[in-house]
Amino acid sequence: MWQRAARLRTPAVAGWLTDIVPPWLMTAVRPRRSPVPWAEMLRAGIAILVPMAAGIASGQRVLGLLIAMGGLLGIVVDNGGAYASRLRRVSSAAVFGGAAGLTIGSLIHGRGWIAVIALVVVAGTSAVLSAISDIGSVTGLQLMVYSALGLGAIGAVRPWWHTALGVVLGTVWALILTVPGWLLSPRAAERRSVAAVYHALAAQLRAIGTAGFTEARRGGTAAMNTAYDTVLTARSTAGGRNEQITRLVAVLNQANLIAEAASALGLEGNRPPAAVIETLDAVADAITTGAAWPAMPPVPGQSPGMVELRESLSGLASVLSRNWAPPTAQPVRKPPLRYRLGALSDRLTSTLTRRFAIRLMVCVGVAAVVSEVLPLQRSYWVVLTVAIVLKPDFGSVFTRAVQRGIGTVIGAVLGAVIIVTVPYGPWLLLPFGLLAALLPYGRSRNFGLMAVFLTPLVVVLIDLLAPGGWRLAEDRLVDTLIGCAIVLLIGYAPWPASWQANLPGRFADAIGEVSQYLLVALTSPLAGGRPAGSDGGLGPGPLPDRTRLRRQARRGLSDLRTEFERTMSEPQAISRRATAWWPAVVGLDEVMDAVTGTAVAVAHGAPAPSPGATAQLAAALDSVAAAVVAGVAPSGLPELPSDEPLQPVTEAVRAVLGVMASPKGRAPEPEDAATQRPA
Repeated sequence: MWQRAARLRTPAVAGWLTDIVPPWLMTAVRPRRSPVPWAEMLRAGIAILVPMAAGIASGQRVLGLLIAMGGLLGIVVDNGGAYASRLRRVSSAAVFGGAAGLTIGSLIHGRGWIAVIALVVVAGTSAVLSAISDIGSVTGLQLMVYSALGLGAIGAVRPWWHTALGVVLGTVWALILTVPGWLLSPRAAERRSVAAVYHALAAQLRAIGTAGFTEARRGGTAAMNTAYDTVLTARSTAGGRNEQITRLVAVLNQANLIAEAASALGLEGNRPPAAVIETLDAVADAITTGAAWPAMPPVPGQSPGMVELRESLSGLASVLSRNWAPPTAQPVRKPPLRYRLGALSDRLTSTLTRRFAIRLMVCVGVAAVVSEVLPLQRSYWVVLTVAIVLKPDFGSVFTRAVQRGIGTVIGAVLGAVIIVTVPYGPWLLLPFGLLAALLPYGRSRNFGLMAVFLTPLVVVLIDLLAPGGWRLAEDRLVDTLIGCAIVLLIGYAPWPASWQANLPGRFADAIGEVSQYLLVALTSPLAGGRPAGSDGGLGPGPLPDRTRLRRQARRGLSDLRTEFERTMSEPQAISRRATAWWPAVVGLDEVMDAVTGTAVAVAHGAPAPSPGATAQLAAALDSVAAAVVAGVAPSGLPELPSDEPLQPVTEAVRAVLGVMASPKGRAPEPEDAATQRPA
């Protein structure tokens, strides 16, 4: 037990670098690991380079620039997924964001203080749009960004509607470039996402007994979340019952059961044979390529985890069978319109939405005033920087400001070098195309690296419209640093509660989900039965309640971990509570593993825990969740059951309670709680 508690208290950031670089700064600048997006890089280069090349060749440089800017918008806002979802996202951002923003910018171009007032109003509108949905968020951002761009040279283009039309045409061109992929494989994104789940499951089984098992399991959870988002979005937009999507959902549901077996095997320390693991990789390859399904190998052993894995693979073989047909499932109906409107109204009027709207409007107003008062040559970049950096739903504002500042310094130097060394004409297309192609690569790593490639690209674009030489890069750097300073000093420092406002509520919700899973899984481990292959319905379908609740709790913990990691990258005044609670978040993962392993063992003949002892454990977790929400410290360690079948779960819960009851892990002070409760 004490070893487990010590492990939970291991620092989240370790290594010799922490002796030289502060952990928060190392976290802020460290790039993510991800595969190189070759296809997206090729598409980005074509989407932005071809319009510019055509404009230079035909002598229509301005038209080529406008269409290239539309292509840039289409690339930046397209984050993949189902084709229907991508079409909605890009179209909304182009028409109601980019085109509308350029129209507003053109109308207020050169109007001094009228433009300042108009930008504040646009900022408020952008904040409200961001509260509606993810599409509303990216649309609101583009509305603000392109309204700011309209204050510069691009807003002076007449007639004004040429700019909006050019951006829309460029976005259409970027969307046209997705058509070949859609024609060749209309369900490629869905298949890739489900295949990634099976690759992740293979990696998780391969990591059993090693130090990388926890990380592999988290990778599997992330892949599962992405796959469900992608596949169910595609299913909701498909006309009628689509057999391919139905089977993909069934295969994905079956992966849930395999993941449950993998958790049990990890708790046992029992790794399956290599042939079984390789079969999961082969299933993933078959999903991607459409090749023949592999035969399921025998799974030896009679441990609960091995038996569960054998049954899960048998169910997968049934789903992959040519004769498989899903049982009839009732379609999931949308909530009544009045409930959806009520939920939307709650989001639009919430404390968080109002707070963000006020902060954005104040920062944009200050940026616009600074642009009017100071003798800045490219002053609209100050407003543009504020709009891009001050987006909390895109990640840490502090981290984004640091990354953008560093990335802009490097990018501005690179842009100046390009302007000075590369003559106008066709030769300029070489660095232009390279920078465009590198945008998706930078986006996949971190915000700062994207700024490294985006800064010189925009510098070159604007210089083509209004030549300013190498000083254009200098202006870009100065304005960007001023914008970052406004965000940090006005939109960030005076609002520390904003970056933790959801933390206690989300933490309590995650504990509650784990508690509910514990109660259902161990009180009725066979709840819902085990079908011979899950159907392709939306929502829970015929998945056992235990499995459905496990997936729900795992997803909640994954989202919570992302929020914690974001908060821990903030300065110490903001991050100290998240850092103190982090071991408890890690401990909840271990509780999940212990519950899953125990439930699987009971389902295959092991002694069942008493319902009273199970309820006692769940009540202990619920008490911690209530203390977090109330902003009080848990009053000591509650008495935990000594039931033998529950011993692994009890030990894991005790470790979490020990962390929360310690001075470092105590709940927020009562005076802080009022400002930190979720809206």
